[in-house]
Amino acid sequence: MVSVLHISDLHRDSGSRLTTASLLESLRLDRDRYVGEGLRSPDLAIVSGDIVYGVTSNDANSDAALKQQYDEALEFLVLLAELFFEGNRERVILVPGNHDVSHPHVLRATEIEAVPAEKDQRQLVAKQLAAEGAVWRWVWSDFVLRRVTKPLEYRDRLKPFADFFETFYAGHHAFSLDSEEQFVVHDLPEFGIVVVGLSSCCDNDLFNRAGRIHPDCVAGATRGVASLVRAGRLPIAVWHHNLSGGPRDSDYMDAEFLQSLMDGGFVMGLHGHQHRPQFIEHRFTADRQKALAVVSAGTLCGGPNSLPTGRRRAYNLILIDPLTGASSVHVREMKNGEFGLPVWGAAFVPEFNGPTIDFNLQTPPREKFALQAASEAAELLRKGDRAGAFALVRGFPEDDFARRVALQALQEADDWPGIVGFCNPPRSNLELIAVFEALYQVGDRNGLRELTQSSDVTRNADAAVRQCIDQALARLGGSK
Repeated sequence: MVSVLHISDLHRDSGSRLTTASLLESLRLDRDRYVGEGLRSPDLAIVSGDIVYGVTSNDANSDAALKQQYDEALEFLVLLAELFFEGNRERVILVPGNHDVSHPHVLRATEIEAVPAEKDQRQLVAKQLAAEGAVWRWVWSDFVLRRVTKPLEYRDRLKPFADFFETFYAGHHAFSLDSEEQFVVHDLPEFGIVVVGLSSCCDNDLFNRAGRIHPDCVAGATRGVASLVRAGRLPIAVWHHNLSGGPRDSDYMDAEFLQSLMDGGFVMGLHGHQHRPQFIEHRFTADRQKALAVVSAGTLCGGPNSLPTGRRRAYNLILIDPLTGASSVHVREMKNGEFGLPVWGAAFVPEFNGPTIDFNLQTPPREKFALQAASEAAELLRKGDRAGAFALVRGFPEDDFARRVALQALQEADDWPGIVGFCNPPRSNLELIAVFEALYQVGDRNGLRELTQSSDVTRNADAAVRQCIDQALARLGGSK
């Protein structure tokens, strides 16, 4: 079972009354609470965008003010990794949201243009306004037309986020400023999953609020997980924008890209933006066999005016069994009214009729991936990665090759409790011999005695097994 801390819409702002220290302490206290309720402590965190609140002006201090917000966000996420994951930042997956688009860059990159006087020119501009990658923007608040006149400055509108991203990961991951390359693959073999972070901010800015993922990013995501899916990993996609909106809304994205994700094997998608939890299952139209569970998180730090009617600040704890697909979303919401000192607890989500919804991910038949997983695990063993090797093959208990690699990984790690658990019951003489030693190492004398007396063992004529029986009896003081 994998536990995912799904948080979104942090809106970190140095001017906020919600400090890093108070926010982290509230999350720590709530972890103690839900672990006490029987839930699992998070194994990783997924942050689905809007890392900072953003800066709306373009004055001499705007870039510095935005940098200050990202510095606060960096401090929070570094400390979050230390609090939950012993400082391992690879356990934290980040994607940008619309608030992470630098308004100062966009304002510097665009200029007000006169509306064409000729009808045919106005029609041409109107047509281009709706096109992907258009340079024109209609600003309803000012009732003016703007045009992107500095494409390189416009391209850099996510540079503050990219700098923050690279700093957080200490250069191990980078965020491209080219829209077609804004995806990052995070392989987590120890948990049996792979997470791809996608930017839904292609063409997005303060004048064009719609979300979009560049088609090349979707293609890169499915291509990037293909071999990992064949090795048995469960693929999860993350982006920011929600997939539907009201008749007067424009700040959402077309859900059609989900068809390509499903075609590429993805079974789950996570997002934020709409500031409320949600669960929707989408179906693949080509064969109706594939499905993708899409989960939205509420806002972790959004102000009162940003909350939908009847909603509170919230975050998700998502439990996933990569082997069976059995999953659940547990929504935690803010229970008090003090913005600066949040207290979290189990939410009541009207759509869930409670705090939780259970569902099953449509996992592929795993047996056909066993050989590749075992081969990849054997290579990891040669490199000394015992934990990663075992994580790859533990999900294929019916495959003999996979079991041999798993046992080797456990033996090389001297993981005696792991051997007892994995080889129960033993399926070969090799596993039986390993269990004899493991039971002795963990001090389970009763288990060792019962094993020597079991009918399958007493009838076993293998010389190595008989030797293990004699050794076990000697360790037990010769007792039968």
